[in-house]
Amino acid sequence: MARRPPRGRTPAPRAAAGLRIRMYNVGFGDCFLLFVPTSNGVRKIVIDCGSIKKKSRELREIAASLIDDCRDPDGKARIDILIASHRHLDHITGFTHPDWAEVEVGEVWMPWVESPDDPRALAIRHAQNRAAVALERAASRLGLQGVVDTALNARSTDDGLKALHAGFALRAEPRFFPAGDGVVEKIESTLLPGIDVFVLGPPNNRQALKDDTAPPGQTLLTGLLAAEDDDDEDKFQPLTRDWIEGNLALEDRLRDEAGFQDAVSRIAAYKLLAAKLDAEINDTSLILIFRIGEDYLLFPGDAQWGPWELALGNRRAIDLLEKVTFIKIGHHASHNASPASLFRDHLGQRNARQNIVHAMISMTPHGSFPNIPHTKLIQELTNRQFPFVNSDKLTGALPPGFTRNGDLWFEFAFD
Repeated sequence: MARRPPRGRTPAPRAAAGLRIRMYNVGFGDCFLLFVPTSNGVRKIVIDCGSIKKKSRELREIAASLIDDCRDPDGKARIDILIASHRHLDHITGFTHPDWAEVEVGEVWMPWVESPDDPRALAIRHAQNRAAVALERAASRLGLQGVVDTALNARSTDDGLKALHAGFALRAEPRFFPAGDGVVEKIESTLLPGIDVFVLGPPNNRQALKDDTAPPGQTLLTGLLAAEDDDDEDKFQPLTRDWIEGNLALEDRLRDEAGFQDAVSRIAAYKLLAAKLDAEINDTSLILIFRIGEDYLLFPGDAQWGPWELALGNRRAIDLLEKVTFIKIGHHASHNASPASLFRDHLGQRNARQNIVHAMISMTPHGSFPNIPHTKLIQELTNRQFPFVNSDKLTGALPPGFTRNGDLWFEFAFD
């Protein structure tokens, strides 16, 4: 599909000299550092630091490199805004590095569901953590490592959360967003002079936080148990005969067909519960858009359908999405965090760079998630002629504007 021609007026982009976006190669996780030019000098914004599977370097080493990259000429590590998109370990566990205690952080931003003073937030966190604990125990007994991994990723006992709430060296008190019920809320911060920040999620809407299933036509893949391009019956038989033969203790308990089918049903249910728990926490992600000059940067965390349904039905949100010039691809380029209409109807349609959107994908193959990165999403980026890099690809030519520092990070600099 050819790139759409610009609609309406497309002014020449006003270059934001010095605007750089750095993606650290954490493996299966996220870690970004933004160097943002302002009227009072360059500001540093960190978004997430976590991983549940490394690529080539340990997360501790990457966290140390990130901290070093934030040092000022006097040797002190300073970050103006530090953002945790949501509580999954692959986004926050890197904040456990001991050197973080010495980092001066101006402001810490987190989703409203992390507020210690909001009874609704407390109820949501307790329910999710109880579900994660129970799911981990049940799945461990049956050797369902993928389900165990999902449950562990959802646990709320990580020291990274404690570090975020403690506010690092300056004891910055976290700010929780959005504060109100609107679909779009503007964040004010004196630390980002001349920069506008808009938050589109997570919604203050309990049903939207639980709505993880996109309707037909909104998914670039149809979902957990109905992959439209894959007839693999193992998706419907999670406990295969080959698997049982490799687990003799379990085989002894499943000699009759009724017992076998009962186990299949229970394991399918565990996998479905794991997917729903994962989605509910993903839907608590901050969805942020930064306006810097005429560039709009979209960082959607791992948000799935519920928050996107509200955003895609709101004129103000659509206006912002149509101006986007950069996107961090959500949920490591899975099928369930990139609504079809976002990419096909709105993203970058009226932006200041001739409708081109640059993108970054942070991921590495994970045995529990075989469809990442999702082929149709990659095709969509290619069809739209959106330049992008995948942190798992450490060789080959890069699109213009992108650079790579060995196996440590990728960076995009706006011209």
